[in-house]
Amino acid sequence: MTRTCDFDLTALTPESRLAIVDGLLAIGVTVELQPDGIAQISATGEAKMGEALGFAEAMRKTHRLVARRVLRETSAPSAQGCSDEDLAASEDLHFFADGLTGISGQLLKLFRYFEATFADLADDYAALDQHYPVMMPAKLLQEVGYTSNFPQHVTLCSHFPDQLPVLEQVAQMAKEPLSKARAAELGAVMEGPEHVLTPAVCLPCYSQHAGLRLARGEVRRLTMQNHVFRYEANRFQPLSRGWDFSVRDIVFFGSGAELTRLRAEVMERVFAFCETLGMQVSLELANDPFFVDSSRDKVVYQRMGEVKYELLFHISDRDAPLAASSFNLHRDFYTSTYDIAFADGTRAESACMGFGLERWLYAFVRQKGLDPSGWPDPVRRAVMAPQDPAD
Repeated sequence: MTRTCDFDLTALTPESRLAIVDGLLAIGVTVELQPDGIAQISATGEAKMGEALGFAEAMRKTHRLVARRVLRETSAPSAQGCSDEDLAASEDLHFFADGLTGISGQLLKLFRYFEATFADLADDYAALDQHYPVMMPAKLLQEVGYTSNFPQHVTLCSHFPDQLPVLEQVAQMAKEPLSKARAAELGAVMEGPEHVLTPAVCLPCYSQHAGLRLARGEVRRLTMQNHVFRYEANRFQPLSRGWDFSVRDIVFFGSGAELTRLRAEVMERVFAFCETLGMQVSLELANDPFFVDSSRDKVVYQRMGEVKYELLFHISDRDAPLAASSFNLHRDFYTSTYDIAFADGTRAESACMGFGLERWLYAFVRQKGLDPSGWPDPVRRAVMAPQDPAD
């Protein structure tokens, strides 16, 4: 029997409300967040409802403990460019399925502008460019605790066994329309999944550098861009929340003090870039929506330790700001897992600066519109410049 219960989140910020809703969705219940901050939770059975209410109560207490902290915010007026409806109607946006969106034309040129901007930023830090496959061994996610912390985001990969009778069976089945029942039949003959589509661009670089020894005072600088895959249940929205999206990361290995300095410098440069474009943004203390039972302690640790900041874009008709970049200090989490240290044996630390390219594109057109005549000069010149035929 399905039970429904109202849960009061009115005392929390919109960001905190959405974080709790994310967690509730991840544990398998239905949630509808009302404009007044009341969450209507629906669950099957007493036990599931009890689990949901216990989770929500623990997270509500946590978010009351850790207040919003704004590091910087622009003085730009509240901006309203195009609406989501305008964007959806654009001939340059191509919807294929929930969470799967393509772009072309002017939107793609804007995407390339932000792509080049953050590639240039990585070059300014002499970051060594890396290229990784979008698929990785599932065991790598287990090594770093990703699956146990964020199981709701993981996309598994599999294939049909290299057995002629099975392949002939699949070929016959594939001649019929693909229904849910047929998809289940196909899934039943697949090999057990041993691989995943990467949920974070930087993850392969830590195992790649296992056993690395840094010289005294050295900072190892890496950068990579890739597609990222995170399943978001029923919350997909073109460009702002995709199952498949693109991220540029800049990763540093070094001492904690040096990484803290570098992070502050990168945040300042990115914030200044937003100011030149007249974007309404804020740099704020943040935390990840951890799924595990110890999530409350992890949220407090992240916020009190100031290990994660996000760049939030403020869009007038959205319930909460949109995070398009994050600036993370990992402390020694990855370096301990993969034995990354200085030559004298002192444990190194790592940090990652992430830039979600589709979100930058989305935030820009939602604040500045689809008409180039309303764009800042640097963007308009870059996007509207004639292309070299040799390119």
